Amino acid sequence: MKEMKKNISFMQENLNRLLGTTGGSRYNTKPAYMLSLKLDKEIVKYYRNLNNN
Repeated sequence: MKEMKKNISFMQENLNRLLGTTGGSRYNTKPAYMLSLKLDKEIVKYYRNLNNN
């Protein structure tokens, strides 16, 4: 669980950095979208794990 939390935090920081440096530029939309999808999946896994314990 601790590792999952760490991974989520890392992805959140990277997504924020990506969005902050590009200002939402259309050239970096796909990488931001893909990272956002990965982050969402990790968050879902994390909460499912919490509910199963």
